[in-house]
Amino acid sequence: MKRLRITNDHGWTPRTLRKQEWKIKNTLLRQRVMAVRLVMEGYSGKEAASMVNVCRQTASHYVSLFNEGGFELLLHWDFAPG
Repeated sequence: MKRLRITNDHGWTPRTLRKQEWKIKNTLLRQRVMAVRLVMEGYSGKEAASMVNVCRQTASHYVSLFNEGGFELLLHWDFAPG
């Protein structure tokens, strides 16, 4: 299985992401940031997913969102219509 990697950190470090985690009130958004931070710190996608209590595919999705658009896209929340 291919290891998750942060390909573009957009200027964020694990330390700055941890500081942002403390500021986020929404638990689901905090999970996203935490999963990305854990991957940034060297944990595998499976380990990071287990630590934040999501499935591996979800953690992978969070990392790809972060790689694509940084912190702002990671916290962007679209609701499905209907």
